[in-house]
Amino acid sequence: MKFRAILVIFTLIVMKISHAQIKESLVVYFDFEERVGKTANDLSGNNNHGKLEGDTNWTEGNFGKAVKFGGKNGIVRVEHSKDFEFVDGITITAWIRPTLKAGPGTWQLIAAKGRDVHEFFEILLHPTGFIWMGWKLTGGRAVPDKSPLDVKKNVWQHIAVSYQSGKWWTTYLNGEVLIDYPKKDDKLIPLDAPLFLGVEEPLGMNRYYNGDTDDFAIFNRGLSQDEIKQVQAGMGKIMAIQPQAKLHTAWVRLKTKYLQ
Repeated sequence: MKFRAILVIFTLIVMKISHAQIKESLVVYFDFEERVGKTANDLSGNNNHGKLEGDTNWTEGNFGKAVKFGGKNGIVRVEHSKDFEFVDGITITAWIRPTLKAGPGTWQLIAAKGRDVHEFFEILLHPTGFIWMGWKLTGGRAVPDKSPLDVKKNVWQHIAVSYQSGKWWTTYLNGEVLIDYPKKDDKLIPLDAPLFLGVEEPLGMNRYYNGDTDDFAIFNRGLSQDEIKQVQAGMGKIMAIQPQAKLHTAWVRLKTKYLQ
């Protein structure tokens, strides 16, 4: 009986440690629960707050509220900070509900940092339902294959792109692999430019997103598939977790009490 109790506690502690590791790698996180105003508060603790511009508005989300992008000039703008200066890996995640209506620029941006062709990263959505991207890496600009046409219109779905130098470069849809790219040893090249949700620079290309976005986050490393599924399940549990050091202390106390 005691062993079963310890096993359950151990499993919970391991899960909480995993949540803590995810939380500690956050660069920026928006839950879009503000409901009013023109500011999206960054809940990562890094103060990388977003400014809503153009035809953006609050709407019903997958979790509570979300931001609606009207497809004409809607942007969530986040100014550059040193938090974005990392090189080994990155993960971008979001819940999206796209209309897949073609706009004047055809392509629509889920998120981008930097001008087209010279970007830190860009994640694009095509009205036919595939995801594409362009990243400037130490080995040169990388434009991998387009994903399958699996993104649906007017339905909430979770997307994630995870890159870890020397290990993987994978796009996920609803927690499952959408497309797996050949791994690269290249490093990321940080760029002093705003992060945009809903468009990329130059703005004259009119690559404005038409649809809704909820629970947007960037992490400073490539998350594993298991971690991405935890993010997909909801950032609320992850954000509520204690720092990893406190969890380790709690486990040591339990081990001392019950296993010795």
